Amino acid sequence: MKKTTLTTLLYLLVAIMPMSLSSQTNIQSAFDAIIKSSDAQIVEQHTLDRNPETGVKIGQSDTYRFTLPDNKLKLVKNVLAAFDKDRDLAYSFNSGTTEEHGEISLAVGNDGNKGIYISEPGQDYVYALFLAPKSEDPAGISRYAYSIGYKHKGDKIQGKLVVTYATTLKHRQDEAQKAKKRMFNFYANNSEVTTVKGNQSWFSTLMSYLQGMTKANTHTRIAFATKAYELIKDTKSYPEVTEQDKNAAREILKSMLSEKKYTDEPVLGQLLNACLVNIK
Repeated sequence: MKKTTLTTLLYLLVAIMPMSLSSQTNIQSAFDAIIKSSDAQIVEQHTLDRNPETGVKIGQSDTYRFTLPDNKLKLVKNVLAAFDKDRDLAYSFNSGTTEEHGEISLAVGNDGNKGIYISEPGQDYVYALFLAPKSEDPAGISRYAYSIGYKHKGDKIQGKLVVTYATTLKHRQDEAQKAKKRMFNFYANNSEVTTVKGNQSWFSTLMSYLQGMTKANTHTRIAFATKAYELIKDTKSYPEVTEQDKNAAREILKSMLSEKKYTDEPVLGQLLNACLVNIK
């Protein structure tokens, strides 16, 4: 492996130091054995984000793509054994083989849309999530994630080691739900809609469909999205609909389309996008 410059070594030291505070030492030691192996070809990528006002770390990622000769398979097996040793300390532990068109990613920071793919199709993978130490995260809303993905290719082993720092999925979901409620309430209280012949207005009816999707299962969400699409296509039957109503609906649909729970299901995502496109 190519010699690392002093500057790079110092950077890696800074990047890895926060990880040493965590309790998953077996995994980190096994990772280091591959990273420092003279038989390994390593390609590295690192990111570190801090709150510009407080200097507190809010996101971090360390990725090491590696290639090892087949006779060094023991290094990979040691990583797998280390995951087993530390798994009781993890609040989430997962393993398997990545499907041909499957994608598994680990979040980075507090943005649910930002992440790193941990394995490629056909690779075996293991990943575990650990709460950050209280000394580093007193609020208990952040975690470290460790993963390995690997596969034999000819007489070599190719894979990737990943460590990320992010807020927990539960915290991100709670924050997204709060933001959505604030948006729903804002538009519901500020939209200048009128009632049509004693029935619900176009906007109120649309809101009832969109709000109904927040806690429903996928099947029910598709049903609500279908009703929303049909209502939007029939907007001309509601002459009292204002441009403000339409703008509010567009913003809410854009917010929903930014969330994975609405876009992971292709049919649901397509219906919501069709709703957005057809608000004219």
